[in-house]
Amino acid sequence: MSGYQAVIFDMDGVLVDSEPLFLKAINNLLVTESAEPVTDEENQTTLIGTTVEETWRRLIEMRSLPESLQSYLEKYDLAVKEVLQAELTPRPGVRHLIDACSRRNLPKAVASSSLRSWVYLKLETLGFQDSFEVVLGGDDVTRGKPEPDIYLLAAERLNIPPAQCIAIEDSPVGIAAAVSAGIYTVAVLTDSTRGMDLSQAQQVLETLESFDLNLLRT
Repeated sequence: MSGYQAVIFDMDGVLVDSEPLFLKAINNLLVTESAEPVTDEENQTTLIGTTVEETWRRLIEMRSLPESLQSYLEKYDLAVKEVLQAELTPRPGVRHLIDACSRRNLPKAVASSSLRSWVYLKLETLGFQDSFEVVLGGDDVTRGKPEPDIYLLAAERLNIPPAQCIAIEDSPVGIAAAVSAGIYTVAVLTDSTRGMDLSQAQQVLETLESFDLNLLRT
């Protein structure tokens, strides 16, 4: 038998296009702080793909915010959960790929920069809470993407060598993390990351509907 032995999915932009919801939550909070909202360009060039802590470290500096990092993290947690109460739908091709992995008995993981509690909330909203053997959030590692730590931890917990895993990502930061971990990386385009340099990935797909199932172990 040949083919990769496991699939590790990023969450935001891969399983669900929630980047616009995160930006909405950020800007809802910034408005209450009398700060300028984040533009789409700022989001794409500075924030997408980073951990929550790193996002707010950058925002505190970018907007000269007066309160502590911990204060904004607590406020943002509430803002995100409020926004995520809206119904989420999986991105095109996601259910098909998850089902294909399950038919092949291939283990699956989620490796997200989001907080683990948010990841679980989204998986439950999508009906995917039982679809993954391993679920990791940005708070499971000390160094977030673009460092490889979360992908190395996902492979370790799946008990599959990184070189036998496929990662599916949508941002340059996430792609860099997966590639640095020695994982074959497939990028999927989103409206938020379409204009970014995704060339470090081994493949770039319009949607997961065109994912080549021949890459997977049968």
